[in-house]
Amino acid sequence: MKRLLALALAMTLTGCASLPVAGPVRIGPDLVPVTDGDSFYYSPSSPSDGASQTEILNGFIAAGTGPQNDYAVAREYLSESIRSSWNPNEEVLIQRSSPQVVISDQDTAELVVDVAATVDADGKYQVAPLGLGRVLEFSFVQENSQWRLSAVPDATVLIRPVFDVVFSGYSVYFLDRQKRFLVPELRWFPATAATGTRLANALLGGPSSWLKPAVVSAIPSGTRLSIDAVTVENGVALVDLTARALVASRSDRSLMKSQLEATLSQLSNISKVAISIERARQEILDTDNNTGEMAVRSLAVVDEEGLELLASSQESVFAPGKNFFEQSELTEIALSGQSGWIATLTDTGVFRTGGDRPGAEVELIDSRAAIADIEFDPQEYLWSVSRVQGSEIIATSPSLEQSTIMAPWLTGQSVRAFEISPEGSKIAILVQGSSSTRVLVSAVIRNSLGTPIELTEPLEVASELSNPSSVSWVDQITIATVNTASGSTSVLLSTIGGTSRQLPALPATRKIMAAGTSSQLYLLTETGELFSFRGSAWTPLRQSIRALALIK
Repeated sequence: MKRLLALALAMTLTGCASLPVAGPVRIGPDLVPVTDGDSFYYSPSSPSDGASQTEILNGFIAAGTGPQNDYAVAREYLSESIRSSWNPNEEVLIQRSSPQVVISDQDTAELVVDVAATVDADGKYQVAPLGLGRVLEFSFVQENSQWRLSAVPDATVLIRPVFDVVFSGYSVYFLDRQKRFLVPELRWFPATAATGTRLANALLGGPSSWLKPAVVSAIPSGTRLSIDAVTVENGVALVDLTARALVASRSDRSLMKSQLEATLSQLSNISKVAISIERARQEILDTDNNTGEMAVRSLAVVDEEGLELLASSQESVFAPGKNFFEQSELTEIALSGQSGWIATLTDTGVFRTGGDRPGAEVELIDSRAAIADIEFDPQEYLWSVSRVQGSEIIATSPSLEQSTIMAPWLTGQSVRAFEISPEGSKIAILVQGSSSTRVLVSAVIRNSLGTPIELTEPLEVASELSNPSSVSWVDQITIATVNTASGSTSVLLSTIGGTSRQLPALPATRKIMAAGTSSQLYLLTETGELFSFRGSAWTPLRQSIRALALIK
């Protein structure tokens, strides 16, 4: 006969439930700093003498909050036969609601988990669809007259607040296909002494399938850690690779070092990387390519005085051109800081002019009706697309050669707005379907010349938004989206491959724009008022703004 026990969610995972009104006082795991190089963690309790099967199972699940020393406390609940082979890093299940436990008379148990999200062995975070239930199976055995678990899944189960304490997001850095920029992908790991090793293995394992067509790695395919450990000495991470790494060219070895340093230096105890191959130390020069993280970008506005730069520390390559902007009935602008091109969107199409003498020469780029948005990418291609259903995305090179960007998944839908990520490897796009507008992120595939040729199958982001109207990259892995629903307007910051948080917004918001960090957010209203986000509120900045753009 089975005994069904409905466990309180917080009690199952942290040892604490709502405040009791009766019964004995029970002590759950403490939240204490540890001293073995691990971060601030829960400190779960070891199994007590004579514990029942239920107490052993509850204790084991609760011990998933303590990854220090490779989940040493959780392993105390396991039998000798599986104590060393259990792999808690294989999968993390983040619960949506209280689990249920069924313990049978045959010394087995099932834990039914309503899964909100998962994290796999490579640190990839994935939101689970509503109603996704997982059944985890357990078996018990007696050892030395004590109950222990003899079969458990290779997984840990956490509630959201515990996950937010135990796990942190880290970027794993690849390269765009022209090897000009570092391209991050977010992964999630507990911050333990083994985090550097897991980050290095995630980098060697390669990008996720959606990003893979748009990026490369300077580390030769098949390279692994020759010793499965990244050690740290005086701030230097020692990374020993297998012989496969020897096939990398000299320039690729410098880029390989850049990838490893960008990935591992996110850890507070690492500032540099030293690479060995089969224990032979390699002298690798730093790359002279500008592959570092994107800096804060400059913001420009068109107001009554013409074109003006805001929040910029760089010397402007653009002249004011007041007469041109007064005469142009523009609704949007796009700017290329490399060559000084200015693109304007009007009712009659997309035009391009030089930033040094705006209006002296004007070229028609795209004459299609109802252009939704325009933007220069970091390689100076001007992107444009019409709102008309089924319209193609066109990229125009600096020499005015046009290419159509393949995106079969856009068939039967229309684009409302888009923005290209700072390094040019991804695009965030608002796509209007038959019944709703979705926020999608796709990787940008380029040919050997850097020409954008295709968008990969997209990821859906911010699925909780019902009416998104504007989107902007906050940084290389986070987008800001404006949403208006039921008379209320908000901004959602969504991390690609991670979590989201909401900010207040203003009514009649026309456009959101981010200049490189979440503290550099700007909002333009339909009435031409420009606001910047300061602390927790929007502060008025300028009035009579016709258009704004980032300098790419």
